Amino acid sequence: MSRARLPRRFALVLAFGVVLADASAWAQQSAQRPVTVIGRDSNVRRCGQALAGNDLSDGAMEACDRALRNGRLEREERIVTLVNRGVLHLRRRENEAALADFDQAVAEDPENGEALLNRGATLVQLGQFGPAISSLTEALGYGVTDPQKAYFNRAAAREALGDVRGAYEDYSTALEIQPGWALANAELARFARQRQAHLASMLEDDATP
Repeated sequence: MSRARLPRRFALVLAFGVVLADASAWAQQSAQRPVTVIGRDSNVRRCGQALAGNDLSDGAMEACDRALRNGRLEREERIVTLVNRGVLHLRRRENEAALADFDQAVAEDPENGEALLNRGATLVQLGQFGPAISSLTEALGYGVTDPQKAYFNRAAAREALGDVRGAYEDYSTALEIQPGWALANAELARFARQRQAHLASMLEDDATP
């Protein structure tokens, strides 16, 4: 059952960055969590609004770049913008650029659970499963808003490395945290089908003269 590469059915689950803008809160899609928004720099706000609206244009990315070139940003604004730009890069399938942003965010704030979670998710996407597990475990240790996402991604990494028991436990934990979550339900149902098929195969072998 070991998976050296993730199958196409796998859905990467991200922890979304904190958006710095003028409104008080927002939510994007069912997987997005509400975030408290602050900030004064117009490019920081533009970068955050791009994430909120799933704007993947070059103009949106340039706003993030301009924000990060501002040497007067507060530390929180800079780290949040790094995470936001990283998520936008990841949505654009620019995995290496996304990882560079998350690496920088973690370098500047080693205990930032959201940056670590996104870094772990990116490493899963890149097939770097061992480092992904380490990053996701650190994220859970420091605390994240949506821990089920960390468990789900860590489960995928563990399964890819052949740790079936660990993967099953993490998928199960993700479902316990968010009951009824379709992604986790689908993975656990797949485990159940594979187990039934394995048992059926064993019974068939035993019955063969």
